[in-house]
Amino acid sequence: MPLDETRKYQTIEVAPVTPVIGAEVSGIDLGAPLSDLARDEIEAALNEHLVLFFRDQDITAQQHVAFGKRFGEVPLAPGASFGIHPDAPEVSVLEYDEARPPNVNHYHSDGIFRAVPEFASVLRAIVAPASGGDTIFVNCIAAYEALSDRMKRLLEGLTAVNNFMHLHGRPSKARSWEGEGRARMEKARDANPPVEHPVIRTHPATGKKSIYVSESFTTHIVGLSEGESRAVLNHLFDHLKTPEFQTRFRWWKNSVAFWDNRCTLHYALADYWPQHRVMNRISIRRGEKPV
Repeated sequence: MPLDETRKYQTIEVAPVTPVIGAEVSGIDLGAPLSDLARDEIEAALNEHLVLFFRDQDITAQQHVAFGKRFGEVPLAPGASFGIHPDAPEVSVLEYDEARPPNVNHYHSDGIFRAVPEFASVLRAIVAPASGGDTIFVNCIAAYEALSDRMKRLLEGLTAVNNFMHLHGRPSKARSWEGEGRARMEKARDANPPVEHPVIRTHPATGKKSIYVSESFTTHIVGLSEGESRAVLNHLFDHLKTPEFQTRFRWWKNSVAFWDNRCTLHYALADYWPQHRVMNRISIRRGEKPV
């Protein structure tokens, strides 16, 4: 695997998947304790490529959590829409099969509906379908840079409202509200009232600007009329789906993806249904408010 030509690393090998977003990282065991140098190099690669892919990582749920804690706080899994791993309460279990169709097939940034969103997410495949089930990742920095100067000036300083219930109140999410799930969903709803975030967000590490809206959770732009807001958001949602801003990751068992929620969106394709798919996910927080 060739090294990333733009940066040389001592503890890992990094091969870009596309020139715009994504890189495969090899030469490291995520189950082993990370040295400070390895941690710094992985974060440098993340800042450069926005999402990193690791293969053949046969790690425990506790090792998954330990890896995440090298980059920030790993909170307890909310247990709202997803299950919780019995051996690690920080790990969400995303499981779908014939009886439980996938219902997360939409572009979103994890935690954008929170006042203090997640910095990053780390997802590991436990059971991967024989075919299908890829995840699309979007570089929202590249999407911002492709906007016209006039559109950039229009968006600067604007804020948008992001609402947990904009997605989780839809009929497609009814299964999450059934039985014991209702109490968990109500708790999540009450803990996450609608919140304003800037439409254009500045990355705290690189200083680069990105589009920070999600078709799943962003309801409207503050200060615009309903029609104006809808027109601008629809344009941005369509713009973010441009293939040149994206990469597509093919999962197999023990594959891991580590992505930066501050400047990416992702979309989990549901084309594998009714095959079985199980994923373990942790979130990482740093107390950063979008600016």
